[in-house]
Amino acid sequence: MLDVFSFYHFLWVILIPVAIYGVYKGFYNKSKKFKYWFLFSLTLFAWVVHFSRYWFDPNFNTYKLFFVDLCGFSTMLYPFFFLSKKKMFKDYMYYSGALFAFFSLLYPNTIEGNPILEYDSIRFFLAHVTLMMVPILLAFWKIHIPNVKNIGWVFIFIMIGGLYNMALTSFFVEVGLRHYLINYMGIWGQEGTIYSYALLVAPWLTYDKYVAGEIVKTAIPFFYIIPAALLVLMPTWVIMSIPFLKSSKTTK
Repeated sequence: MLDVFSFYHFLWVILIPVAIYGVYKGFYNKSKKFKYWFLFSLTLFAWVVHFSRYWFDPNFNTYKLFFVDLCGFSTMLYPFFFLSKKKMFKDYMYYSGALFAFFSLLYPNTIEGNPILEYDSIRFFLAHVTLMMVPILLAFWKIHIPNVKNIGWVFIFIMIGGLYNMALTSFFVEVGLRHYLINYMGIWGQEGTIYSYALLVAPWLTYDKYVAGEIVKTAIPFFYIIPAALLVLMPTWVIMSIPFLKSSKTTK
């Protein structure tokens, strides 16, 4: 069973750098053109893995076909961002796509308790490793050098992803695909780890709400996350930029 912080989970975590390093070394001597199109094919592979749940997921629900949560948002965008000539889009892939996929793999709570070799566990691993592998190899094969100057734009893209998730979850309820708002990214301000931390950072982003005849302080959806996200992500992205600071000075 894939229980968080179990033996199988630690084995899972160890396999992440092993898989990425294996591909890095295996194709290191290939041409730049080959590497470019190989990585692009991985972004398409992520789409195939995503939609394969329609046929292979025994617990399939229609809403799962949508690119939900931030990793789903990144999976949806990767092929288009990869082909774009705008360097900031590939910076999104490195700073956001890879980072949040790594967080998801470190704490795979959405599939916790699943058998390790069950379809959904394998799908989850492949999809998130791909989200990490593509931008990391883009950087270390020097096809694209991450630029710390673009992290402001990356943060804006993440906020757009949050609004995208709000719109999706509201749509699911409106058309009857779900009976409650799914709290992807803690976006709706419900209970949970993200909620507790984000509200601790920005306790003023609340409003009074009547619940069972009582006034309850409630987090303002979406907005209450922003200060905490800035506090965590900006230093993390600077650290992620350190290996490329000298190289990025030569890129535009």
